[in-house]
Amino acid sequence: SAQELATQIESGALPLTLQEQEVRMISATLGYDALSKGVIAGIIGIVVIMLFMIFIYRLPGLMSCIALLFYIVIMFFCILTMPKVQLTLPGIAGVLLSIGMAVDANVIIFERMKEELRADKSIHTAVENGFKRAFSAILDSTLIAAVVLMIFGVGSIQGFAFTLAIGIGCSMISAIFITRFLLRQVVKIGVKNRKWFIKQ
Repeated sequence: SAQELATQIESGALPLTLQEQEVRMISATLGYDALSKGVIAGIIGIVVIMLFMIFIYRLPGLMSCIALLFYIVIMFFCILTMPKVQLTLPGIAGVLLSIGMAVDANVIIFERMKEELRADKSIHTAVENGFKRAFSAILDSTLIAAVVLMIFGVGSIQGFAFTLAIGIGCSMISAIFITRFLLRQVVKIGVKNRKWFIKQ
């Protein structure tokens, strides 16, 4: 049986002789260093995104930035409290991607609002129609991404998929409920000047 096993092992081997060329030792702190740099890069990215949203979308952009802060708090609360979810490097990538998807959801909504305002609709109507007409597009795109990764993801990709799925749920809450609530309050207090919503 030993001879048979040896024959089976050798039959699949390539006729090559391996020679050691180089040996490197990697410190255990490499992962921690990569993790900390990933977090710093994420913070810088979030700040840049917020500035971009305020510059392009003005008052709605500011409301989306406030909603994004709530989103980040809700997101990390879910990650820390849910079982079997670990904040690894792929997990951080999932968090950052889900933040991008949350911002993307706001962009879709605000572009719909711009279309309504250009059609001479009132600010109240533009806000309501912007959220109503953008909802299906946001829901479809996020659900497709989550389902595909949850079904086909394995190993570290599955960890990425878990955090992304949590982020997608939180982004829906952020974009559809928090941002909408804030913009409704802006309309209620009487902000009627269109220059705060769209470039003239």
